[in-house]
Amino acid sequence: MKTKAAFSYWDQRIAPVFDTAQQLYVVETDRGGIVDQTQVLLTEELPVQKALRLVEWNISTLVCGAISRPMYELVAAYGIRIIPFVAGELDEVVQAWQQNRLLQEAFAMPGCCGRRRGPRGSQHHTKEVNAMNGRGQGMGGGRGAGKGAGGGRGGRQGGRMGGPLAAGPGGTCICPACGFSVPHQVGTPCMQQKCPQCGAAMTRE
Repeated sequence: MKTKAAFSYWDQRIAPVFDTAQQLYVVETDRGGIVDQTQVLLTEELPVQKALRLVEWNISTLVCGAISRPMYELVAAYGIRIIPFVAGELDEVVQAWQQNRLLQEAFAMPGCCGRRRGPRGSQHHTKEVNAMNGRGQGMGGGRGAGKGAGGGRGGRQGGRMGGPLAAGPGGTCICPACGFSVPHQVGTPCMQQKCPQCGAAMTRE
C-alpha cells in the first residue's frame, strides 16, 4: 500500500516551527520501501490553506518541529497523522521514520516535555527559528519576512499543546479561512464544526 509522508524542513534540517515553514520533503513509500521523493513549496499563508494543500498532495503523515494548537487540530481534522516536536538532520529523520525510531530521544526537540536537550542544545534551536524567519545572522539567510514567527511554540499555557485552545469550556469557535465566529458549544470540539459561511473546519479562538 502506498503512503505519503511530508517532512517540514529548512536548511536540510527539520524546520523548528511548522506554522511558518515553506519547504516540504515528500516521501512516497510502498510496502516499506521508498518509491518516490520530491521537494515542494508550501507558500500558503492561512492555516486552512496549508492543511488543504496537504490534502491535495495526499499526505497521510506530517513530520515537523513545533506546531501551534490551532494548526495541529486543523491538519488532524483532515485525517492526517502528525508527528510533532521532531528535530534533526532531514535525511536522518526520514530514515528514522522508515524504521519507526522517531520517538527516540535523539530526535526530540531540545527541552521538549522535560526530555533531555539534544546534542545541539537550545541555543542552536533559537538561531534556527530566527534565521528561518529572516532575523538570524550567520545561518545562510532566511526565506523572507517570516510572517507569524514563533507562533508554534506552545502559546500561553504549559505543555506540548498549550495555548488559547486549552483554556477551558467557554469561548468562541472561529473560522481560520473567513473569520466567521460562533459561541463554543460545550462538549463539541470546534474542529468538528464546519463554517456555515465557507465550509472550512472551525478552530477555537
